[in-house]
Amino acid sequence: MKKNVKKKKTERRNTFLPYAIGTTGGVVLATVAFWFFKQQADHVVEGRADQYDDLIMEAVHRIDNPTMHHAMEAATQLGSHAAIGTAAGLTAIAMLRSGKKHDAWTVVVSTGGAMAINTILKNVFQRQRPQELARRIKLPKSHSFPSGHSLLSAATYPIVAHHLVQHRSVAAQAFVHTLAGVTILCVGFSRVYFGVHFPSDVLGGFAAGLGWLGLTSLSHTVVESGRQDVDSPES
Repeated sequence: MKKNVKKKKTERRNTFLPYAIGTTGGVVLATVAFWFFKQQADHVVEGRADQYDDLIMEAVHRIDNPTMHHAMEAATQLGSHAAIGTAAGLTAIAMLRSGKKHDAWTVVVSTGGAMAINTILKNVFQRQRPQELARRIKLPKSHSFPSGHSLLSAATYPIVAHHLVQHRSVAAQAFVHTLAGVTILCVGFSRVYFGVHFPSDVLGGFAAGLGWLGLTSLSHTVVESGRQDVDSPES
């Protein structure tokens, strides 16, 4: 019995991330993340986020040196639509070449859905970008809440990272997932550093992205389970 449990845990760890998260994990992740997003959205709409937004941005903008600037330029590019789309596209192609068509489609739908959600949420809340504090890059024309860079990074990079190391050791998986997490945080921080987003925008983006990752995991697991039941010789 213990061997079977251990085997199932190993199989989960060595498979596509949405399936590794599973049904229960997907429900929990989506519920907690979207609850947190709602809290952030309420704070933004009611103006309660302004106080801590201003304090954090003032503190962050005191950091001004060439090394930090170059690091933040690199980090913010990792959260762009081009970088996210490329990472997701290459991952999907690799999955297709390995015969994992359903996983590849999930990656495409997940990233495309995250981009659509970002656009919808921005148009719903229509929050203006920061205007008063000094900026170091051109101010985007889109609305501020939530941060699209943060949302897309949180929804996509965990899947990409896990695909790269899903058959590696536990230590390697832990290292790469930690690196992915640090990258996601750096992307969010860079948006505040450059003054194009409020901290609450970034937190909202992280929450929406992780919530979408949870829904992706839930839907993928349900679909795959149904497909396996249909393909089973006993069915």
